[in-house]
Amino acid sequence: PKTIFFTATPFMMNTDEQTAWYEFGGGKELEAKVFDPYNIKIFRAGNTGMQMGGWFKKEIKSVDDIKGLKIRIPGFGGEIYAKLGANINTIPTGELYMALEMGTIDAVEWVSPAYDMALGFHKVAKYYYTGWQEPDGETQFFFNKNAYEKLPDDLKAIFEAAAAEVARDVNTKVFYANVEYWDKMKAEYPDIQVKSFPPEVIAALKKATNELLDEESAKDPLFKEIVESQRAFLKKAREWTKISDYAYIKTNEEK
Repeated sequence: PKTIFFTATPFMMNTDEQTAWYEFGGGKELEAKVFDPYNIKIFRAGNTGMQMGGWFKKEIKSVDDIKGLKIRIPGFGGEIYAKLGANINTIPTGELYMALEMGTIDAVEWVSPAYDMALGFHKVAKYYYTGWQEPDGETQFFFNKNAYEKLPDDLKAIFEAAAAEVARDVNTKVFYANVEYWDKMKAEYPDIQVKSFPPEVIAALKKATNELLDEESAKDPLFKEIVESQRAFLKKAREWTKISDYAYIKTNEEK
């Protein structure tokens, strides 16, 4: 369960916030505590950014619409939906389009336009919901730590520099791809409706998230340490995000 904090945590940090926490706010050191016992050395490999909430065949208007909902969503997000009464499905990728088209599932959570378009979900489900479950999408390189430590310093530096360059490349390429694929998707399928979950649903999802995090924290001291670290950094970071990026977007949209 502790690994979720180094990929994406529901209702936690966005890409910039997560990266700052990981690199400079103690995240890297906490991750080492998790993976050192398994002889694993980690470098960041990029972030795929905010993930969308998924493709839905029916509009979600209340918490009651979550109960009995057949949705494909893996991991912690699936546990949260299950807590609200959804039926979680992990159909293989190659079968997802048919399952959505035939009604075997009512909704599918995937990634973002750059990844979703090739699978064609937009052709059979017109409601595209904004995300909450993965506000960033951190990826990482895993190395055998003992083997890495035996490398000369110059090769270690090369590994570190190469990983940093890949991380930068992934961030920008995925952002660009999302821009282009979303533009193409909207043009070809104008009936797509972008929706955000109602406040009532978001409140229920957030409550379930915090309950699950607190339950696991009570059982695992390191899990608790990571949760508290993320929450503390987010409290400070979000204040800056609000008066910088968020404020700029709002100001730019005012008429």
